[in-house]
Amino acid sequence: MKLSKVMLRNYRNFSSAEINFNKKSLIIGANDVGKSNLIDAIRLLLDKTLSENDIEPADEDFCAFTEYNSFEIILIFNEIEEECIWAKLGQYINDSTGELYLGYYATRDTPGGTKKFEIKAGPSLELLEELQSRFYLKVLNLKYVGASRNIDNFLRSQKNKLLEVLKSIRTEEQTSIDNGYMEQVRTFMNDVQEQIDSLSYVKSAGEKLNTTLADLAEHHVSQEIKLGIDVPNSKDLFKKVQLLSYINDQSIQVGGDGKKNQAFIALWAALNELQKAGDQAEEVSIFCIEEPEAHLHPHQQRKLSEYLVQHLDTQVILTSHSPYIATEFDPYSIVRLYSSIDKSTVAARGGVSHEVAGKIKGLEFRSNALSSEVYFSDCVLLVEGSSEVIFYKALANQINVDLDKLNISILSVEGVGFKRYIELLEALNITWLVRTDNDYFKVTRKKKEPKEVYRLAGVQRAISFATLKKELSGLNIEQLEKLIKQNEGKLSNLPTRDEEYREQIYTEFYTELKNNNIFLANVGLEEDLYHSCNELKENLKSYFETKLDEDEEDEDIIELMKKKKSTFMFHFVEQHFECLKNLRDTTLAEPLFKCQKVIESLRYV
Repeated sequence: MKLSKVMLRNYRNFSSAEINFNKKSLIIGANDVGKSNLIDAIRLLLDKTLSENDIEPADEDFCAFTEYNSFEIILIFNEIEEECIWAKLGQYINDSTGELYLGYYATRDTPGGTKKFEIKAGPSLELLEELQSRFYLKVLNLKYVGASRNIDNFLRSQKNKLLEVLKSIRTEEQTSIDNGYMEQVRTFMNDVQEQIDSLSYVKSAGEKLNTTLADLAEHHVSQEIKLGIDVPNSKDLFKKVQLLSYINDQSIQVGGDGKKNQAFIALWAALNELQKAGDQAEEVSIFCIEEPEAHLHPHQQRKLSEYLVQHLDTQVILTSHSPYIATEFDPYSIVRLYSSIDKSTVAARGGVSHEVAGKIKGLEFRSNALSSEVYFSDCVLLVEGSSEVIFYKALANQINVDLDKLNISILSVEGVGFKRYIELLEALNITWLVRTDNDYFKVTRKKKEPKEVYRLAGVQRAISFATLKKELSGLNIEQLEKLIKQNEGKLSNLPTRDEEYREQIYTEFYTELKNNNIFLANVGLEEDLYHSCNELKENLKSYFETKLDEDEEDEDIIELMKKKKSTFMFHFVEQHFECLKNLRDTTLAEPLFKCQKVIESLRYV
């Protein structure tokens, strides 16, 4: 059985959303986008730890972006094979589609007024019937661990459940043997109590306590207080059992929230395996964990992700901010939430999507923890290499564009592989900008003269990004298309690398490309940086401590900048960090300011 879709109407920050789920689903998105609200919606219907009072609607549950005095949550299940579900809910399952609909419908008179809710079930939206109780929770429920969890309480609860299950499935022979052991344990513990009572200082402490208490109040005379251990009866003994680690045969309590998180998930998995091992499961439980990465280092985050996906044989829903978990997750299991134009939250491509999965897989080896960071971004600036990343992060700091506060990522495509990243960002509904070089490429022709010609590859590349955006999202690039038509045939088959001609084409295209979030370099990062302003030029000269003749200096310094470009950029911005503020009013800073405007428009600042 699988929860395949959640439909939300006017619930909290969801005005209208339909979100598809997989057997394993990872919900990602920026902070405060609504990940926990989505989980809370599912919990209203499936979390049996919530009381009747807990599931009463509150004013904050009604959507703030609409004026409706009602909201609805609909869960759609399919692939229903479990007999326990058919026995309890068979009348609500669609014989043709095999789907089960479960709905929560809330209304209020006015804000602050009387509120009511109904829970309904049925084989379709049109045939939902009101349920008089939550009887279905006995066979269909959600096991939930929140981000602000008290892991010790969870461990204690799950440990007790595991022992109860294992105790209930013992054979008669095992029960008989265990009873013999328990009798020995009780005898041993009584002996321990007697030995403690015999200790002189324990006996003396008890006598002094009783004397003092008798002086304080008459009713203490009839009672005797002793120091000792609380010996549980046989029924309660297993509740006193604790999870312990052993080092060199020395027991210590399990410490560290990271290890406790893993121990808790291991207990869950063990219980789930036991339930599956029987002839028929008595219930179907969906496991939901918010931020499972808490207190785990990156290696363990990746391992946890792999374990939850590969080895936990039930439906699992996670929310996470970890790029390490996102990297390891099946691309067809990623649900990215984002804020739409009206500020309400929706899921990119409707939740889990083959389209998104295909774009993620298209990144091949490039899909690592760094690139997975963009899943959590509201805006991404794509650049050609690591030197651009180093430069733009340093520049952002100096011109007061706070990348982390604004949720902006700068991502290197390592060369000119922009297309795959753009396709993924479009599929995830993440705003993207590009900064690319205005480079010449040499073309060798076999049958035409001259044999060697050139093309303005950077301009062509920038144009291709705009046309790709139009293809993917329907962007209107009418003005750019007019410009392209006017320059038809002027970007390729050029006889020489003419710098004046490159400058002319750059001037014609720069503004219109910028209007489409594509920022074309004048030449390249190193050239543009060197010629940006006198202050930068002087700092670059100082960095290389050059003594070249004046007529050779510019070209030679730029070549030195390019020689080991990432290493150069790292050390240059480290040593001459302050001088970058002089770039605030140059074209180099424009991509960062545009990113800032994008975020402000999303936040309605």
